[in-house]
Amino acid sequence: MKKTHTNNASTIRKMTQLSLFLAIGIILNIVESMIPLPIAIPGVKLGLANTIGLIVLYYYSPKEYLSIGFLRVLLVGLLRSGIFSISFFLSFSGWLVSSLIALILYKTKLFSIYGLSCSSAVFHGVGQMIVVMIIYNSYGLIMYLPVLMITGVVTGMLTSFASSLVLSKLDKHIKFVAPVKN
Repeated sequence: MKKTHTNNASTIRKMTQLSLFLAIGIILNIVESMIPLPIAIPGVKLGLANTIGLIVLYYYSPKEYLSIGFLRVLLVGLLRSGIFSISFFLSFSGWLVSSLIALILYKTKLFSIYGLSCSSAVFHGVGQMIVVMIIYNSYGLIMYLPVLMITGVVTGMLTSFASSLVLSKLDKHIKFVAPVKN
């Protein structure tokens, strides 16, 4: 009887923690869209919400990483622009391609959080560029991809730095937020 109670408590704690990470990711995504960048480059964002994805990937598992990322993109799409908007499809395609790359690289265990984040950010731009070229039937837009790739490396470094700081604090100071592995 006691084992079932412990399993239920662990499941509830895990769901609560992941719900909080999802809420923080949504808030960061919305707040980020309100921050003006010093250099206006179309399609470039800081990627603050991606810190949550990295934290969930390293603290939990790929399954939770995909779940939280998908729900964040879906809920932000519902809140901001609607599910069938171009903005949603761009966000979704960027998330899908970058998440697949991130998981492949994560599974190899050859990349640090910095390499993983930079690769993911670069491929986020690739995913978005593919959709933009399809929607506008303009394959010349591929010339813009190097700009997205360079900025992806820069924002990926910032995202991974922030994520690694949070992960180190979670491990050292917040013992009650213990990871719950399945």
